[in-house]
Amino acid sequence: MADAQAASCAAGALGEQRTAILLAPLVHAGWEVLHDRAIPGARRANADHVVISPAGRVFLVDSKLWSAKKGTAVVREHDGRLWHGTRDADKAVDSLLFETRLVARALGVPVQPVMAVHNAPVANDGFFVRDVPVVSAERLVTVLVGNDGQRDEAGAWLLAERAKRVLPPYR
Repeated sequence: MADAQAASCAAGALGEQRTAILLAPLVHAGWEVLHDRAIPGARRANADHVVISPAGRVFLVDSKLWSAKKGTAVVREHDGRLWHGTRDADKAVDSLLFETRLVARALGVPVQPVMAVHNAPVANDGFFVRDVPVVSAERLVTVLVGNDGQRDEAGAWLLAERAKRVLPPYR
């Protein structure tokens, strides 16, 4: 049990590192990207990546590093639930929605959750489960940029400063 939990934590950290690399170019385009942040009101949960667009839109990106066992481990939606191959993975959506509510409350603005999946293929080039977009990690930046709006650099900067204050680095 402890070995499986340690392996899961290591995979999670690797997925977060890979996502951080993918998000890095956004910083040069005026986006604020905060990695591994504590969430007020959540004892053990952390925000993998809080991304604030130049329009002041906030995205909570959850990184998943899931196995691609011989092509049978497709990530998909079925009957309103998230599946990874034959495994019901809907608990990941529950967790992300919980974290999103807490981050939105802490910031006082709407927050859009996004799940970015590494390794395992994602059905239909991405899909929604309970209003959560699930995309392959390779499509993440395209999805974020495509959901930005009209630039509000001053508003985005103020929001980013608030996020840095109320969502400190996770320890």
